[in-house]
Amino acid sequence: MVYYLYRVKRLFRNKILFFWSIIFPLVLATFFKLAFSAITEKDWGFDTIAVAVTTEEGSTPDEMLISFLEEMKNEDQAFFEVTETDPETADRMLSEKEVTAVIVVGEETVIKLRENGLDSTVVKTVIDGYLQSKDIFMEAAVTGKLAQVTEAFSDEMETLAVREFKGASKDPLIQYFQALIAMASLYGAMYGLMNSNELNTKANTADVAARRLASPMKKIPTVLADVAAAFTIQYVQFLIIIAYYLLVLKVDFGTINGWLFLGGAAYSLFGVLIGYCIGSVVRQKENIQNALMMGTVMFSSFLAGLMVGGLRITIELSAPIVNRINPATLIADSMQALCIMRDMDRFATCMIGILIWCVALIVVSVLAMGFRQMAEGRRVKNV
Repeated sequence: MVYYLYRVKRLFRNKILFFWSIIFPLVLATFFKLAFSAITEKDWGFDTIAVAVTTEEGSTPDEMLISFLEEMKNEDQAFFEVTETDPETADRMLSEKEVTAVIVVGEETVIKLRENGLDSTVVKTVIDGYLQSKDIFMEAAVTGKLAQVTEAFSDEMETLAVREFKGASKDPLIQYFQALIAMASLYGAMYGLMNSNELNTKANTADVAARRLASPMKKIPTVLADVAAAFTIQYVQFLIIIAYYLLVLKVDFGTINGWLFLGGAAYSLFGVLIGYCIGSVVRQKENIQNALMMGTVMFSSFLAGLMVGGLRITIELSAPIVNRINPATLIADSMQALCIMRDMDRFATCMIGILIWCVALIVVSVLAMGFRQMAEGRRVKNV
């Protein structure tokens, strides 16, 4: 326990590691929030769409259409603001940009759109869907298959209700924050690399190495204490980042439960083991070690969508195997499955991938240290 506390203190005092592992992710998250909040409010904020409904002379008003539009809601907010009026007034409202679209009911229902855009696309999509469904029901009533069609539509609506993400984040930019957490977790590799270097450095090259080699503790307990100390610091930093997201930045992270904190423990251990493995395999070449570690973390974060939004989806469509083995993608996907999709099967799959990676890193580290000890033993015998 004393040695463990010493290692925690030793790692925590490294200002460079502290900056990159916690300060940098917090600052970057703040800039993300400042940059993305304006984009979200402008491009993704939901506003009720104003439409006008008019009926051609000699035609019967479509009360079902009006009722359908008025009943559509986004939670408690109406999807459409419907105005029933005459054709001349409707055209004037469209030209003066008081409404997005005019729906003309007649022998054929016609949609007049003010301009191209998201609102116009929504109106056209909704009306086209309504008209297609109406034609299906009318044809079913004539052919006597109304009961079968009604049952089919009921099953479809039930399926859609089950797939609704109640309580989950609807912010499309949350993927950047997930990828940022993945990067911050993998930055635990810096602590693992520092532990590995100080353990494997020769006693005559550094005071810390001399003190560690003079310690009565055996190598395995020493390694376990090293990993535990690095894991503790990295996991505490994970909790700080999550708290900063929720309490300070007010990021809508989705559904938060105990599984996220268990996952965070796996993420933190994953990062530490990556650094330990690099330090065990690449011996006494600090520049190469740091370059390999930072390159691994940043390239993995890039593939997870930290720099390019939607890259994970593109990779999933073209080379899904990359998403199954990329460390940062496994972390980001597990958070999305848990907090957004609430898909425990997918979350479990991602966690299994992370655990397989952890086991592989441990095996490689142990083998590297074993080979190193054997080489040192032969060298001593030859001397």
